[in-house]
Amino acid sequence: MSEFTTASGFLNVGDGHHLYWEDWGNPDGTPVMYLHGGPGASFQDDQKALFDPTAHRVLFFDQRGSGRSTPFASTENNTTAHLIGDIEKLLGHFGLDSVHVAGGSWGSALSLLYAIEYPERVRSLLIWSVYLVREFENRWVNEGFPRYQFPGEWERFISLVPEEHRVDGSSIMRFYAEKMRSDDEDEAARFAFEWTLWEMTLVSIQYDPAKLEAELREDRSMLSIALLETHYFTQGCFVPENHILDRIETLRHIPCQVVQGRFDMCTPAVSAYDLSRVYGDNLDLQWVNSGHLRTDPALFAALRQATARLG
Repeated sequence: MSEFTTASGFLNVGDGHHLYWEDWGNPDGTPVMYLHGGPGASFQDDQKALFDPTAHRVLFFDQRGSGRSTPFASTENNTTAHLIGDIEKLLGHFGLDSVHVAGGSWGSALSLLYAIEYPERVRSLLIWSVYLVREFENRWVNEGFPRYQFPGEWERFISLVPEEHRVDGSSIMRFYAEKMRSDDEDEAARFAFEWTLWEMTLVSIQYDPAKLEAELREDRSMLSIALLETHYFTQGCFVPENHILDRIETLRHIPCQVVQGRFDMCTPAVSAYDLSRVYGDNLDLQWVNSGHLRTDPALFAALRQATARLG
């Protein structure tokens, strides 16, 4: 059996940021760069279950401001361009010329954006719960289009927003962002919690509201998710509208596996479809009866099959 190892550490990427990383699996295995969601989440140990430690060498890291990276929840020097640059620095640190790139949700967008800038570094893409950094996708969540499935949950979220701040998704998001940055710690914590609760309500087909709320109250990443998502989304993730689809010609030679839940209430399934229409024959789109969350059974099973094809 191939050797299975784990190493970990911090990489100084400049601007006062130090990224926590783990080098996991077979040192001689197929190299994979894993990009977590958010922005502002972190990688979790259970994400390793997607891969075979005897066949894959997977680089996991917490993006700027996220998880164990420092400074925690910082938005300073934290843009999409910085994150793309950090991936390059990590590959250089590990002496890798090219990798397979895998990520879901925000990680899917960052995977595509990295591949647009450094196509020669990307052997293939594996993405799921597709997010293309379009205004429509942000409006979907922040203007509450899923309220028809979650009416009570939406009412709880929007009840904190005065009528004059409900003009559109951007105004709602800006109001929440301002309150999260309040000098009143209790107010800031309340708005960060409600922001994250609404989003997390939309991610799993196995929705358990009481369990979700209890878990979020114990989750340290809640603050970084709320602060960094509003930091990124109010700025269009620091890329032009429709940037990914407009630059797709750069990517068409790269094999791309896409797995999308038909019942995803967080990143609507039309984004995966739109990507497949413009990408061409080098993209394989698999539909599964799941929600947004990687741990939904059908999505997890399809992703395990997809990672087995990396090589």
